[in-house]
Amino acid sequence: MLFILTLNQSKVKKLKTIRIYINEKIQEGNLLINQESSHYLKNVMRLKLGDAFNVFNQRDGEWSAILKKYNNRKHQVLIQEFLGNKKPPEDIWILFSPVRKLRVDFISQKITELGASLIWPIITKRTQYKNINTKRIISNTIEAAEQCGITHIPIVKEPTSLEWLIDNWENSGEGRGIIFCDEESSGNPLQLLRQAGEDLPNMKWSILIGPEGGFDSEERKMVMKMANVVNISLGPRILRSDTAIIAALSAFHLVLGDWRRY
Repeated sequence: MLFILTLNQSKVKKLKTIRIYINEKIQEGNLLINQESSHYLKNVMRLKLGDAFNVFNQRDGEWSAILKKYNNRKHQVLIQEFLGNKKPPEDIWILFSPVRKLRVDFISQKITELGASLIWPIITKRTQYKNINTKRIISNTIEAAEQCGITHIPIVKEPTSLEWLIDNWENSGEGRGIIFCDEESSGNPLQLLRQAGEDLPNMKWSILIGPEGGFDSEERKMVMKMANVVNISLGPRILRSDTAIIAALSAFHLVLGDWRRY
């Protein structure tokens, strides 16, 4: 069977527009943008005075703008027209055990592209990469949003241990269920997610994915004792952590998330 992917040319053209995520309040009129965004526009994208681009954030949506004035390290732009605000992604949290630096970059970008509301690095007994730079993760989520035409980026929380997470989940988890990606589980993951949605129709969910090598036996027992845990397999093959995150988040969106509406 052959699948052919065709691209809508009008959408492709729209995505060629330079898009900049900014934290400043966006509204019609003049605006000074921060040093990092100014550097990106001038030295990376090589914009000149009068060139057009878009600015956005999840609070104020997306606006058209032009580069108006170089002002030392911060540039002045003219905010012109409100272009809209994309629908936020499904409210799903991703709890994952970090791996090597470049793969954390990849994971952060793909989570943002697929759609999630929160990213939370979790340190387990078998986690090998524990020096987590949350600012770098945030930068990667912003880069993914800028390139993919979305206006929302996930919240990024500081790393915590699995033990702390379990002990404090009642409050820190905001009453969420946990989709536990368990190498020792079996069964059709889509059917298990569908059943979980039927049993707990109003539940908000998080996805918990362990390190390469998996959770140790004690960690697995502790997770399984928590309330509203659904353990699923991700198929017959052992997946790398970054692949497992993409597979799990895709399965969630297909059954319980925003893909089911298409």
